[in-house]
Amino acid sequence: MSYLKPIFRIFDYEKAIHFYVDWLGFQIDWESYLEPGSPVYMQVSLRDVVLHLSEHHGDATPGAHVIIDDFAGLADYHHTLIEKKYKYNRPGIGPSYWQPAVLTMDVIDPFRNILTFNGSVSEGAS
Repeated sequence: MSYLKPIFRIFDYEKAIHFYVDWLGFQIDWESYLEPGSPVYMQVSLRDVVLHLSEHHGDATPGAHVIIDDFAGLADYHHTLIEKKYKYNRPGIGPSYWQPAVLTMDVIDPFRNILTFNGSVSEGAS
């Protein structure tokens, strides 16, 4: 089985950690630096969602967009995010325009990358 691991361009390690780890709940799997003080290349994960984040010029273009399908418990996850009162993002949630049985939520990171989480409307919205 093959796994896709998108690379998101980031420009500020602390902002990335605050967004991905502190707010979204990803964990840091590993970090790599060529030498102390050099840009970071790292992997973060949440359940079976794995992303690479890179400060390296040329690794990716800011403004990428990934779709995360079949995210179980999306309404509960949305509620958890809203309860954290993250200053820079309060995403909405609702049925998608393209399939009413799919619940969808978009979040935009501090570097203009977009994550679209899709779940099941049948799980109910909080």
